[in-house]
Amino acid sequence: MTAPLPLVSMTEAGDPRHVGQKFARQQHLAREGFPVPEFFCLTTTMFQEVARPLVPAIERLTSTVDRTSQQDIRRVAEEIERLFVEVPLPAGVEASILDAFDRTFGANAMVAVRASVVARALGESEDSETDPFAGVSSTFLYVRRDTLLERIRRCWASGYTPEGLIYRLSQGRDVQGLTVAVGIQRMVPGRRSFVLFTCDPKTTERRTLVVAGHGIGEGVVQEKVGVDHYFLHPQTGRIDREPGHKAEMLCENPEPGGELLSRPVPEHLRDAPCLTDAELGRLATLGQDIERTFGVPQDIEGTFTEDGTLHVLQSRPIAFDFRKIRVWSCANVSESFPGVTTPLTYSLASHFYEVIFYDCVRRMWGADARALHDQTPAFQNMLGFIDGRVYHSLSNLMHVNGINPFVALTSMRDLEHVLQLDASLFIRLPGHRDSFPSTASYAFALGRSVAGALSVTATFQRDFDAFEAWWRKTLAEVRALSPAREDPLVLIHHFRDIWAGVGNWWGLTLINHWYINSYYGLASRFLKQWTGEDPSALLVGLLCGARPDASTHALLSAVALAEAVRADEALSKLFAEEEAEEVWRKLAAGEVAPAFARAFREHLSEYGDRGVQELNVERPSLRDTPWELVRVVQSYARTSVTRAELRASDLARRKEAEAQLATLLQGHPLRKLALQQLLERLRRVIGLREDSRFWRGQLFGFSRQVFAALGQRMAERGVLDAPLDVHFLTMKEVMDHFEGRSVTRNLGELARLRRREQQDNQERQPPRDFTTVGSVADGVPRAVEVASDDASLLKGLGSSAGVVEGIARVVMDPGAVGSLGKQDILIAKETDPGWLFLMLASGGIVVERGSMLSHTAIAGRKFGIPTVVGVAHATTRIPDGARVRVDGSTGIVTLLGEP
Repeated sequence: MTAPLPLVSMTEAGDPRHVGQKFARQQHLAREGFPVPEFFCLTTTMFQEVARPLVPAIERLTSTVDRTSQQDIRRVAEEIERLFVEVPLPAGVEASILDAFDRTFGANAMVAVRASVVARALGESEDSETDPFAGVSSTFLYVRRDTLLERIRRCWASGYTPEGLIYRLSQGRDVQGLTVAVGIQRMVPGRRSFVLFTCDPKTTERRTLVVAGHGIGEGVVQEKVGVDHYFLHPQTGRIDREPGHKAEMLCENPEPGGELLSRPVPEHLRDAPCLTDAELGRLATLGQDIERTFGVPQDIEGTFTEDGTLHVLQSRPIAFDFRKIRVWSCANVSESFPGVTTPLTYSLASHFYEVIFYDCVRRMWGADARALHDQTPAFQNMLGFIDGRVYHSLSNLMHVNGINPFVALTSMRDLEHVLQLDASLFIRLPGHRDSFPSTASYAFALGRSVAGALSVTATFQRDFDAFEAWWRKTLAEVRALSPAREDPLVLIHHFRDIWAGVGNWWGLTLINHWYINSYYGLASRFLKQWTGEDPSALLVGLLCGARPDASTHALLSAVALAEAVRADEALSKLFAEEEAEEVWRKLAAGEVAPAFARAFREHLSEYGDRGVQELNVERPSLRDTPWELVRVVQSYARTSVTRAELRASDLARRKEAEAQLATLLQGHPLRKLALQQLLERLRRVIGLREDSRFWRGQLFGFSRQVFAALGQRMAERGVLDAPLDVHFLTMKEVMDHFEGRSVTRNLGELARLRRREQQDNQERQPPRDFTTVGSVADGVPRAVEVASDDASLLKGLGSSAGVVEGIARVVMDPGAVGSLGKQDILIAKETDPGWLFLMLASGGIVVERGSMLSHTAIAGRKFGIPTVVGVAHATTRIPDGARVRVDGSTGIVTLLGEP
């Protein structure tokens, strides 16, 4: 194997092990046609050659450093830097570097010199996908030929900066065996610079975030200039702006070797947007293209020169720690479990999700039991219970759906559409290509999942018919039970037995959903492509006229009762003049026509589990409140609606849509035939969905009866104050009580506590969608309006999610502070990598300056510290020693008490 070269051109800089990830990615971008300034690289081979005589001293210094002492870490870093500054370069190294400079740029050029640290493992190297190591290695700008070698030496030494050592030591990372690649790149004289995140680095929401300011990028990245924030929503094109006051910009120094200069921004530009809408649109497209080429969300740095030319200077993955991130939404789940509900309903819903998704993945993936067992935490946590409301944990829900590589590859966008997400989310999926250790293992898993999908498709209708037969047999057995007369343990046995069957069959309903999403997506795309029309309205009509499903039968049955009422003078008078409860009393007492009473009871028997919020087990069903069915029949009886009219109207809409389609596809018989076949399949699977939803209502209706009976027994024994208090316990707590596993005898007190909490939850208004980082209990955002005259509330830019309370420690000089603890909130004007020691020790961070891309924000997100930046006058408005609350999601800092 040929040893890597010590110096390579841009076209040769493709291996991150030798040139670092920073430059390997730039080479990739350049190869893909993105506007990257030319560069060459000094590889890790050259570093090893230069550093060979220094290795014993470096290992001695790093192995004996006191990781708890900021002063000792700085001492070690300074000694290592001195070693690199003084080490003699091997023969020919200087000449080869200067020769490459002259050939690449010309002797009079100015360049940027950047370091990229490479650890023994790429995952622990600078700019890795899990750890950016932001701001810890050196960059030198506007470097001339005569100072090039000195800047390169300092870049080599920057593998051991104090900030880099603190960063690694705080995470238990190895500080030995580090190497450094150095890139020498043509200097671009930027006039407006930006950092672009292709998705929100705080929430994973796929909206483009652009932070921009005047001058070169160093001023923007290091927070030395004022900046604008732009949030671009890809689905709507909306741009939200948070303009900043941009008084200064960072520019080159005309004096050779001089420091960068801070110059005033022209008055008329200071508060005007730094970027135009057209430029923002261009950047959004650029970000999407770069993300597409790398496959994961990107943090991109770039600049515009005076003539408007765009240059890309760096791109690296946004580092997310998905172990701490949870994305929550009630947008879709509220259809089944709306509003505030009870612990019993939530626990049943969560168990339902767990067993049916397990069955679905088992069927479609064909994975062995051990592989699925490893995913148990995700299966068990697809739903959350927040402020008494059921939420999808989208992180776990999409994780479970993405276990199957075929689904992860083909269907996640359709799932996001079904979940009604306003903007898609980036959530790492276990079935994605980059989750596998090798291409071969991914290919094997993908092949197995495709084979599983084909196998399921081949037997799906037969399996669904068997599922229906099992449920009808099970339902007949359920209806033969008398829960109120069964022994509690026998009743629990029946409950478990039926739910075990649910776990063996109900995954087919999710596979059916997959077919619906796939067929609907194909039909929409074909209609759009072949007709040029918006397919939404046309599809509504084309999907009419399907075979009646269970929900349709329930509707027609109620309408039939109304027709019978209208046809009978006595019934018509009774239903028109009496209250629903009185009508039911007479029905129950046999005071109405026997045939009608029999039809009414048959409807209750067959469809009594169908109703408003039928899955919320605390709500009584029609079986429990049959007079509610009377009200339904009364409302239909007041109209002239008939079953025949409903069927005719449905078929008429279908015929009208088919005639419109025939006109649009005139002259294309094959297209028409293909769509007809696809639509027939879609109508069929939609019908199966409605049937299974009806069966789901029956399953929850049976569960409601079981726990009503168990609640009655608990109330009779004085365990609960009333039978309905069972709704304030979970299904496990109830069964544990009867089966000898209960961890408390005070279930009644627990139910009373939760009843009071439910009343409190009615007053709360949690958001529909939000993201938490770290403890969910601390991260649920609360709506807080900041009044201009409320001195206790300060508003900034939430940059690292989480909520924390603590004691404010106002720090002006980090060297003058001995230490901080997790009970302390660091309050500062601004920070840089030199503050890292204090930042990592604190419980929360508030700074006056900063942006979403600042070192403060990045460090906060990396280490899970709630952080708010851009809080005006924080160091003077927040007294040292005061108690404060920091909400890193909303950007609200609240003064809770004086020092």
